[in-house]
Amino acid sequence: MDVLDQQILQCLILDGRAPMRRIAEAAGVSEQTAARRYRAMREAGALRVFVNESALGTGRALWLLRMQCRPDTSSRLGAALAARPDVAWVAAHSGGSELMCTTTLPADAACGTGVLPRLSNSASLLSFSAYSVLHSYSGGPAEWSGFDQPLSSGPTSLPTGGQAPATVADEDRPLLGALRIDGRASISQLARELNWPTSRVATHLQALLDSGAVNVDVDVLLERFGFRASATLLLQVAPRHIRKVGEALAGRPWTSWVAAITGPANIAAAVTCRDTDQLFRFVTDDVGRLPGIIHVEILPVLTRLKQADTRVIDGRLEWPAR
Repeated sequence: MDVLDQQILQCLILDGRAPMRRIAEAAGVSEQTAARRYRAMREAGALRVFVNESALGTGRALWLLRMQCRPDTSSRLGAALAARPDVAWVAAHSGGSELMCTTTLPADAACGTGVLPRLSNSASLLSFSAYSVLHSYSGGPAEWSGFDQPLSSGPTSLPTGGQAPATVADEDRPLLGALRIDGRASISQLARELNWPTSRVATHLQALLDSGAVNVDVDVLLERFGFRASATLLLQVAPRHIRKVGEALAGRPWTSWVAAITGPANIAAAVTCRDTDQLFRFVTDDVGRLPGIIHVEILPVLTRLKQADTRVIDGRLEWPAR
């Protein structure tokens, strides 16, 4: 993947449903070239655009799980976790014997529901820890942006909903289901698939986007774009500096997810750099200068098994079947 592919990816991160004409203008190429490059990256399993329900609107709490596994069972357990719809971002660390993932639980449910009781009874695990995500700094301008040539401008689309989190109505579930498969599906394509009038599709889709009930997300394998050093950072920070450190890390180009969590480490950050030397400089020269940091644990990612919503199989993002 070259610089042009990176520029197209940047446009999609800013607005996953931006018209190809606007993406082509931002990248400085023809619309046909931009469309051809996007199709090639999609077919190669390097990226996927999808629409997902906003976490705020689901009323579900986010948890970070860290699992020590028997080496001979970690790949099987990781695949089982990645197949669950309530589990996202599954990665193998520490030579493959350690797994980390995020999962959701109903906000008013006890911890005995969802994936947690299954882990408690799993013979594959030597131990595991569950950390509640207290505050997430990811999303919008806080997403990964460590490109070789950042765009000075591009298509943008920001939610304009009110303060209260919106929810997806039952009548819009079929529309959301189609958009989860292909977030860039056209209005006419969605109308044919759902057997809805195009006016209904356009109106309901715009309402979902404007209300903040859904997000347009991009799953991407950054190693396919030349960024091969990924790690999870677990930071122990003095309480009065947690907010400042979280906001600072979220604004760095190499982080894709930053959150305040419970447990011995109170901030978690997902980091992707071009190589280990750049990762080293980021941790020592950048993270090391932030106030209140007591301890940093670096967990290199050996293998990704799932991105936010997409399984990674044989080094490619697998699009769900229609």
